Amino acid sequence: MSDRPTPQDGLIHLAPELLELILAYLTPFDLHRFGQTCHRAKAFIRPNNAILWKSAFLQVFDNPKHSWDALTPSARAGIRQLEEQWDWYTELNRRLKAYKAICTDSNVSLLTNIDDTMTALLDVARTLSLQDDDERISLNLKFLDQLFKKAPDPEKIVHDYHRDFESPSLPLEFIADADRPLTRSMMRRAAAIPKWASHFHILYGPTLREAESLRAKASARALVYDWSFIGINAEWGPLMNDNSGNVNWSLTEAIMSLMIRIFNNTRGTSFRSPIGFRSNIMLPISSASPKDWAGVTRDFVGTYGFLDYRALVHYNFANGMEYPMDLASYEEASGDLMRLKLMINETEEIRNDVRLRTKLPFCEDLPPIFFNGTSKGRGGARPAISVRGFARLVPAGASVRWRFIIRYGGADQWQLDGVQPCGVRTGGIFGLWSHVDHDDNGPTGPFAYWPAEICHTDF
Repeated sequence: MSDRPTPQDGLIHLAPELLELILAYLTPFDLHRFGQTCHRAKAFIRPNNAILWKSAFLQVFDNPKHSWDALTPSARAGIRQLEEQWDWYTELNRRLKAYKAICTDSNVSLLTNIDDTMTALLDVARTLSLQDDDERISLNLKFLDQLFKKAPDPEKIVHDYHRDFESPSLPLEFIADADRPLTRSMMRRAAAIPKWASHFHILYGPTLREAESLRAKASARALVYDWSFIGINAEWGPLMNDNSGNVNWSLTEAIMSLMIRIFNNTRGTSFRSPIGFRSNIMLPISSASPKDWAGVTRDFVGTYGFLDYRALVHYNFANGMEYPMDLASYEEASGDLMRLKLMINETEEIRNDVRLRTKLPFCEDLPPIFFNGTSKGRGGARPAISVRGFARLVPAGASVRWRFIIRYGGADQWQLDGVQPCGVRTGGIFGLWSHVDHDDNGPTGPFAYWPAEICHTDF
C-alpha cells in the first residue's frame, strides 16, 4: 500500500479556518460524506462546530433571524425558547429528517414521530424570509416545493396525518359509514385538531382531493355554519368563543377551505387562486407608510358565501332529529367579486365609532389602524358601498384581526370580522359576516379578502 497522502489527507491538515472556508461551499450531504473519509474529518464536522453547520444550514434554508426580526415583540416572545436554544446542526438535522420521513413513507399517517416531523415542516414554512425581490426566491420555499413534488402522496401531508380516523374534519372517503350525514354533535370532535395542523393547512391551501370531496365541503360547512362556534364572546368572528380574542384555528381553516372554492367560482380570468406557501407567506412588501403596518392602503379582492336561511336554521335546530341535514350535498350561494379600496382614517369620529369598539383583548405592540373606503362589485351600474373598520393584532401578536362595517341605503348593514392568520401583511383575511345588530339566530356566513397583488395572474 502506498504511503503517499491522499487529497483528503492534505485537506484535513489545512488550518481550521481555511478548512471551514472550503467546507462552507458543501451541501449537508457532501459534508456527511466528507466526514466518512477519516477519523479527523469526522471529528472536524462534529455537531458543535457551529460555524460549519451554520454555513451548511444556509445552503438549504433561509436564515431564520430575518423572519424573527420581522415579528412583533409579542410574537417573537412566543418563539423565544426556540430562538434561545437554536442549534444549527440540530435544526438542520431535524428538518432533513422530516423531509426524509415524508418522502420515504407512503403512509404518512402511520409515522411514529409525526408530530415532530410536521412541526419541523411548519417551522420551515413560518421562517420563510419575506422577499421584496422576485428574482431571489426563498430557500425555504424551494425546499417545500421540492418536498411536495417528491413525496409519494403529498396531499396526505396537509390533511391526513394529524386527524383521528373518526374525525369528520377529513375528506373521509376511506372511513367506515362515510355516507352518514355530519351532525353538529359529531363536530364536537373537530376541536381536537392540533392548532399547528390547521395552521399548516391554511399556509398550504386546499388540496386537489379536498376540492373534489363532498365530505370535505360538508366538514367545513359543519363548522362555518354552526352558531355555537360564534357569538358575543367571539364578537361574531373566527375567534375562540371565550372572550380571549385568540384565533379559532379549526374554524379559520374551515373558512379558508370553503372560500377558496367560492372565490374560484367568482374570480373570472383576471385573477388566480391565491393558494400555496408563496401566496400565504411571501407577500411583496408594501410601499405603504410606516404607520400602515397592516398594509391597509392597497386594493383587496374577495367575496362571500351564504346558505339559504331555511337551511341554516334547519342545520342548527333540527340536526339532532332522526333525519339530520347533510351539508355534503348542499351548495351555498356566493356573492359577487368585490374590490375594496381602503385608506387610513385617524379622525376622532372613527376612533370613537361604537361599531368599531371591541371588548376582546388585543396586542398593543402595534397601534390599531382605523380606515374607511369603498367596496364595489364587478357590475359598473351599481354604486360603490361605504366601508369602514379597523386592523389590530390578536393577543399573541402573530395574526391580525380585521373588522369591516358595510353601509348602504343610508344605514349600517353588515359586520365582517376576520383574521389574517399567517401574519402581518401576509396572505388572506378569513372571517364571518353577520348583521350589525346581531339579532338572535340571524344569518351568517363566510367571507375572504386577499391583497389584490397576490391574486393577479402574473404573481
